[in-house]
Amino acid sequence: MDGVQFPVLGNSIIMAVVILTHVFFAFFAVGGSILSVTAEWWGTKKKDDDYLRLAKSVSGFLSDMMKINGVLGVAIVVLTIGLWSQFGAFLYSVQFWPFLFEGAVFLFLMIFSVIYHHTWDSVSRGTHIFFGVITGFFALMAGFLINGIWAFMMVPGKWIETKSRWDAFFNPILTESTIHILLPTLINASLLIFLWTFWKSKKTQGTEQVYFNKMNLFVAKIGAALLFLQPLSGLSFLFKVKSATENLPAPNPWQQISDGMATPFLYTMITLAVIAMIGAVLYWVWGHEKGRKALAVASFAMFLAFFMGAFTRERARKPYLVWGIMPMNQQLIGEKKVTPPAGTKLNGEQVFKDQGCLACHKFNGEGGTIGPDLTTVASKYDKAKLMDFVRQPPAPANTMMPSFAGSEEELDALTDHLLKK
Repeated sequence: MDGVQFPVLGNSIIMAVVILTHVFFAFFAVGGSILSVTAEWWGTKKKDDDYLRLAKSVSGFLSDMMKINGVLGVAIVVLTIGLWSQFGAFLYSVQFWPFLFEGAVFLFLMIFSVIYHHTWDSVSRGTHIFFGVITGFFALMAGFLINGIWAFMMVPGKWIETKSRWDAFFNPILTESTIHILLPTLINASLLIFLWTFWKSKKTQGTEQVYFNKMNLFVAKIGAALLFLQPLSGLSFLFKVKSATENLPAPNPWQQISDGMATPFLYTMITLAVIAMIGAVLYWVWGHEKGRKALAVASFAMFLAFFMGAFTRERARKPYLVWGIMPMNQQLIGEKKVTPPAGTKLNGEQVFKDQGCLACHKFNGEGGTIGPDLTTVASKYDKAKLMDFVRQPPAPANTMMPSFAGSEEELDALTDHLLKK
């Protein structure tokens, strides 16, 4: 059965949009859960109901948002199964236990986020803060588990030799990548709340304005302080990727980051991060009233840097879906392929689909958008040159396109299909 192909945008863009939307909300779910219970604890300690009001507002938003995030999570699973079935089956098998625990943790996160929001006036303050701490714990665990699965896709580590599920999850970059993922959850959440309270302070008057100005100061200081830690976690993560992958066969993740397909995204992310840092510095130098406009600019720069970081990590493992194990054609490296009987006339169109070319390339209006449209390839290559290119892509194409995994007969049929007019 032919795989599903989304028109116009292609499968990869559709998947990227859903994943990034889900992750952005998930970041707020993790960071917002921590900030909410922190505000409640601080308000209880200071006997200040304004902080309790902020915590209750954030918890209400989180309670509603969990439902949306759950739908997006299911959408990712459905899209993976429908668009990349072999990849999905492989990943869900290797990371079976983390996926199972992730589902259980997210379920408990949803339950306790609802309990936390709906028990403000029915339990003691200490008990309620305990519910908030449990909610924050499950939020952190959800982030840790899903990051471990993602980190495996980029740096499988010893799993390539051992095939141990333990080694698959506890991969070489797990610690550094987890810190680099969880810290932005707190930054993004605090800066989102900062922008919300900033806007509300401009739209309200009287006691309401006083309240929003006060809460704006509270979250601004948290966000501006945490921004200074993010470059440290980023550098730690990059150095770990370098040490773990620079000696692996090219194109490896470090090569893709330092001088490959991920490099433009990395430089864009660094530029945005510098803008965010400058905004944070100006905030502290100018003070809250004058400096919060600079921090607002820093907030938007940080959000954009988050998206660029996601693309950087995704491009770092290309041309593989899982680095060194599964190329874009979804065939495991070293997997035995069925050889057609001698004399069998191969269908080039079917080879094009079986080898996963549609995942990246559009041909006659069908296929992906990552690679060039091959509809007019006949005007640029003769058969011999095209076969050489597909058999062993030269630089810079080899940073995205794996060597042809099929037989010479399949390659011959494929090029005939691409060159027919």
